[in-house]
Amino acid sequence: MNLRNSLIGSLSAVAMVTLAASAAHATTVATIVGAYDNLVYDTPELQFTNTSGGTLINAQMVLRGYQPGTLNFGVVQTVALPNMGAGTTILDWGSIPGAPSSTTPGNLTAYDYDDEWGNTPPGYTNPGCIVNASLCSLEGNFSVTFTATISGGAFNGSPVFSVFSPTNNFTGSFVGWEGLDPTGLTETTFDQHSGTFSGTMAIVQIGTPPNVPEPATWALMLVGLGGLGVAIRSRRRSLAATA
Repeated sequence: MNLRNSLIGSLSAVAMVTLAASAAHATTVATIVGAYDNLVYDTPELQFTNTSGGTLINAQMVLRGYQPGTLNFGVVQTVALPNMGAGTTILDWGSIPGAPSSTTPGNLTAYDYDDEWGNTPPGYTNPGCIVNASLCSLEGNFSVTFTATISGGAFNGSPVFSVFSPTNNFTGSFVGWEGLDPTGLTETTFDQHSGTFSGTMAIVQIGTPPNVPEPATWALMLVGLGGLGVAIRSRRRSLAATA
């Protein structure tokens, strides 16, 4: 577990360097701020500020549960978004037009996202669950891939994108805007009710999303390769001993 966590941390840094290098040469057309429990109680929020000079149309988010071992790992949900004109557009979970809002297991756009699994498995406990131990679950954070097209202005017709997660984002540190801690645990200090904003968590830039795996995916791949290497070395030693 310590090896995997170390690899995830290191690969998170690598991913951030990759995204930072990309951002350094990017044309920024919007910024994204995250907040938890801001305008709506106990729910995640994103605020998009469009500075492109046009309207962001055909906008969508693809949400992915990215933390192995958590309840929402591997869940993928595509969300169509309303057009975003100049200025700030606010998206509060549970009230995104056309997206399911029910607080049910596996719904990544749930109103009360951090409580959707309740206490799963029944009786699960964790010392980090200090808000309401009866709802303690290792639920899992999700990443966001945002895409849209600019209509109007100097960049008319240009595709735009942003890729971020609580773990991997423009701030360079973990942002608990989904109400969960870095491990994906519910009912922690990140389940706060203070409306704290993240600052610029992500930038929207011209182009299409790069194919950059989540750090957890890289870590699992490396752990698998490491295990294969150990098996090969063990096999060689066994053959040498037999000879």
